[in-house]
Amino acid sequence: MSSLTMALARFAAELDSRALPKEVMDWASRTFADTIACGLAGASDEAVHTLRAILPAGIGKAGLWGSNETGHVLNAAQINGVAAHALDFDDCHLVMDGHPSVSIVPGLFALAEERNSSGIELLTAYIAGLETELRLAKICNPAHADRGWHPTATFGVIGAAVACSHLLQLDQNGVATAIAIAASCSSGLRANSGTMAKPLHAAQATRNGLQAALLAEHGFSANLTALEHRFGFIAAYCGGPSREWQVVLAELEGTFLLLEPGIAIKQYPCCAFIHSAIDAAGQLRVQIDQPDDVTSVTVRLHSRRLRNIDRPVPKDGLDAKFSAQYLTARSLLQNTIGFSDFSAGAIADETVAALSTKVKLEPHEDGDLSFGQVEVVLADGRKLSAEDSVAMGRGPSNPLSDEQFADKFHGCTAEVLTHEESRRLLSALLALSDQPSTAAIGKLMLGSATTRHSKLEKV
Repeated sequence: MSSLTMALARFAAELDSRALPKEVMDWASRTFADTIACGLAGASDEAVHTLRAILPAGIGKAGLWGSNETGHVLNAAQINGVAAHALDFDDCHLVMDGHPSVSIVPGLFALAEERNSSGIELLTAYIAGLETELRLAKICNPAHADRGWHPTATFGVIGAAVACSHLLQLDQNGVATAIAIAASCSSGLRANSGTMAKPLHAAQATRNGLQAALLAEHGFSANLTALEHRFGFIAAYCGGPSREWQVVLAELEGTFLLLEPGIAIKQYPCCAFIHSAIDAAGQLRVQIDQPDDVTSVTVRLHSRRLRNIDRPVPKDGLDAKFSAQYLTARSLLQNTIGFSDFSAGAIADETVAALSTKVKLEPHEDGDLSFGQVEVVLADGRKLSAEDSVAMGRGPSNPLSDEQFADKFHGCTAEVLTHEESRRLLSALLALSDQPSTAAIGKLMLGSATTRHSKLEKV
């Protein structure tokens, strides 16, 4: 019986861009672009400034997103990792039960800038990391996530290590070594959702994955059965596999989890578990004349989802991103959910707060984890009901339109780039496989707009 660690390493080491279907390349280019946009949007977040207060950028070629600065590859990866996850707007995956790209892209992009890799090298490495972490998630979940681990970080560090190893052109043993090192660096607790520690999870994962690959490149040693060992990752983090890993590995040839069930691009900058309720509430909005007309609101979401999003009175904007009560009330009152809805003033809005108190949550046990239903009872006795099933955002089977995606991208970059600069960057990222130089893409991320994101304070 072959080793799981070695089998995943072989897949990653041998992945050839020439064998990748166009639809895989196209969707991966879009999710990569989305992650970059989220990182530019989050570059001025308080969590980034706090991290930079104790972590100097250092000396190196890797860009610090949202600024004209560069830094050491590991520090840049960590700083940009916090930025990319700070607003909770980055992509999701149902199997992973988390965010697949954010723990890979910052570290991988920093390494690609330093080594001046081509776009096709960068994109292929990204896909290798994604598919590896998603296979591991399929083996381990739901037991892993149910234990309280934050899969974005715990699987993400493996994905980052694999992606960076592929970019470094490590052989099977080298990739396996990086996986084993990264497995010892895997951490992140769901208890910290709704705090600055959550984006730090992704930042640590991308930094540690990159570090694991660099150590493997330089001959560092680790146990090449670290995933399946009786004292290894699966035993320690999951209590054993939820699915036979041999069966999952058999699906590696010719199938791509980034397409099916697919990486989903978020519509709203908040926890994806609530998106179906937001959409369902939005369907009812036009039938409600005044907030005072609402007597009660019932939100039904899967029982596994409610554990993390039952926050009746969010204490701040980060907490509100995980409050089904707050976000449902917001969606009953306005057309969409945006960055401004998580400001201190928005959280203190008396109309929203009053409506939030009328929202109660109920579990459902429908097989569809993404299904959500909202029922509103009005003062005149009418009952309104709507439902929606959005698989953690908008995936390949139900994507944002090109126009909607461009709007999201330009909205995220608006305070760093002019519209024309943003348009050029998006065009380059969507054609990532054709780009001769990652460093050239990095230059496109240097905006000329005078904004709150454009200049981070130096430490």
